Amino acid sequence: ASWTKNPGTLVLWVASGQSLSTSANTVFTVQLRNKGAAQASVLPTLVAGAPQAIAAMVSTVGVLGAGGGYWLTKTVAQSSAVNGAANTITLTLRPSVTLTQAQSAIITVAGLVGTLTADSASLSLGGAHGTSFASG
Repeated sequence: ASWTKNPGTLVLWVASGQSLSTSANTVFTVQLRNKGAAQASVLPTLVAGAPQAIAAMVSTVGVLGAGGGYWLTKTVAQSSAVNGAANTITLTLRPSVTLTQAQSAIITVAGLVGTLTADSASLSLGGAHGTSFASG
C-alpha cells in the first residue's frame, strides 16, 4: 500500500492471485498516528478503479445503483482517539463486482487527513486480509 500524508490518501493494489470477492467481506488494517492536537473526525472516501470502477462513497451502504459497481460493505473504524497515539484503522470492504490483480484493480482511500504518519511507498497492512494487497 502507498500512503501520502497530504492529502491523507492510501492507495491499494490487489495482490497477484488475490481478489476482493462479492460474496465475503475483505477486512484489513493500517497503522497511522493521530495528530498531536485535537481535531474533528474525518469521513474518508473509497473508490475502486481500472477497469471495474466503483464510485466513491462516503456512506456505509450504496443504494439505487444500476449499471456499475458499488460497495456492498464499506466500514472504517479506529482503535484510538488519543492525541499523538498510534491508531489502527480497520477497513471492511465488499464490492458488488469482483476486483482482481489481473484487472489492475486499485482501491483508493482518501480523506484520512491530520495524521503524523509520514509518506510511505510501502505502508504495511495487517488484519485478516492484509496480504490481499501489494505495494504499487
